Amino acid sequence: MRKHTERFIEWRQGLNGWLYRHSWQLAAVLALAVLAAGVYTLWPRPAAPVDSPAVISADDVEAAQERTVIVYVSGAVRHPGLYTLGSTLRISDAIVAAGGLLDDADPNCLPNLAAHVRDASQIAVPLIGHCAKGKKAKLDINSATREQLLRVPGMDAALADAIISYRQDFGGFVLLTELKSAMGLDANTYGELAKSLTVN
Repeated sequence: MRKHTERFIEWRQGLNGWLYRHSWQLAAVLALAVLAAGVYTLWPRPAAPVDSPAVISADDVEAAQERTVIVYVSGAVRHPGLYTLGSTLRISDAIVAAGGLLDDADPNCLPNLAAHVRDASQIAVPLIGHCAKGKKAKLDINSATREQLLRVPGMDAALADAIISYRQDFGGFVLLTELKSAMGLDANTYGELAKSLTVN
């Protein structure tokens, strides 16, 4: 037992001596370990990838805008205001969206109910007695009936029938001047008809 104690004392003294002789080396190793840990902790790491928001192309935006229009419905309707409507709808649909006509709306001075809605346009429905004086509404050549066409000054039955046939064959008039180019009207007759007709 005494021998083991003596050996332990000798071993501890030897270890102390070795540590004393190599203390600067141990300190250097410890310093390097601390430095390495600090560098590892502070070293910048790449950020986690972030999902980018979905990109909407200009074509998608333009297509969406083409599908809807904003119109202002005013006058003798139940709920005047701005309305967003499908671009394929008509003036009559805009008036329905605004709650319909009031009882005192002027039925003889309504806008063309068959015309398509157009973006940023105003649809004014006048009250009885408030129709614009001296301004006679023109008849839309693309939606007028045969009877309405016959009431236009300068119109005869043959021309009214030709206009209706042209609408059926070609889907309607794009310009009023097609009365001259497609119907072969002379300048005088066209000038008289143009006072009462329009294209919507």
